[in-house]
Amino acid sequence: MPPMRRPVEREACEAAESSYSLTHLAKRWNKSRREVRQMLQHGELPFEQVDGQIRVPCQAVEQFEKNLQRPVGHSDSD
Repeated sequence: MPPMRRPVEREACEAAESSYSLTHLAKRWNKSRREVRQMLQHGELPFEQVDGQIRVPCQAVEQFEKNLQRPVGHSDSD
């Protein structure tokens, strides 16, 4: 008899679908996983753990990338 699988929690699925893994971000930004992990350690990006995996919310990634594209000294109120 094959081993029984634990049912997947719905919250974990939703969190995984709305977040990125370290591997995905490393490829997306042409960085190593270690560099991405250091960004998390320095508080540059928020993260959460889902089923033991570090995940970065999509909204945080989009905001981070948007801030990188903004010229120095530019603000939204200009």
